[in-house]
Amino acid sequence: MPEAQPFTRIPSLKTVADFRRHVAGLGINLPCEDEIAVGNASSLAQPVEQITVNGKRIGNRVAIQPMEGWDGAPDGGITDDVRRRWRRFGESGAKLIYGGEAMAVQPAGRANPNQLIIEERHLAGLAELRQLLVRAHQERFGGAEDLVIGFQLTHSGRFLQTQRQVPF
Repeated sequence: MPEAQPFTRIPSLKTVADFRRHVAGLGINLPCEDEIAVGNASSLAQPVEQITVNGKRIGNRVAIQPMEGWDGAPDGGITDDVRRRWRRFGESGAKLIYGGEAMAVQPAGRANPNQLIIEERHLAGLAELRQLLVRAHQERFGGAEDLVIGFQLTHSGRFLQTQRQVPF
């Protein structure tokens, strides 16, 4: 059996040269830059030219991933906590809100008792979330033409937890 390698904590590598030596010692070819580019020079600030959504190019490479919030109303509608989170999505600078919220497609499909439900009675609230996000983005960044927003639709199937209480 080969001898175990000592574990190296990445934060202990204080320089780019230290990091390069470490990955080379592991037999990994992992190129990296000498300095972190910031602002508009950062590759994260650049759009991905090859990807469009409904004909729209996403303005940068920063995305908000879907999450299953525990802060919706018991009836599946939005709350002030959900509004605050969506406003912050807009202020973040991310240009792809990739499902920002996991929404149940029907009440019986919720993964938790406070998950949002996408149904007729909640459409005005869901439209409000989008408007809050777009307005916050426009105010902070001057426009929202390259912003792409979507919802993740879910049904928890055998993992339904409609009666589970928040653990804290």
